[in-house]
Amino acid sequence: MIKKRVFESSEMGPSETVYDALTSHDIDCRIKSYEQKYGMPLSRYRKQFSCDDALPWEGIDLMDWEVLVEERSRRARQS
Repeated sequence: MIKKRVFESSEMGPSETVYDALTSHDIDCRIKSYEQKYGMPLSRYRKQFSCDDALPWEGIDLMDWEVLVEERSRRARQS
């Protein structure tokens, strides 16, 4: 059963991410790349994020980042 999918916009067109199919290493690497890109952890980024001021890809990044963190937490609870 597929748990989560998010369609992302990119220059290449829409793509699909199946989060429960990602390895834990892939999830950690993607989370770290967002933390480096935005210079802060997700919790702080959420507090300063504004839908009115965000560029389109920043909203997509936020959704992807949130689901990655949720998936990591879900896996940790199952361990």
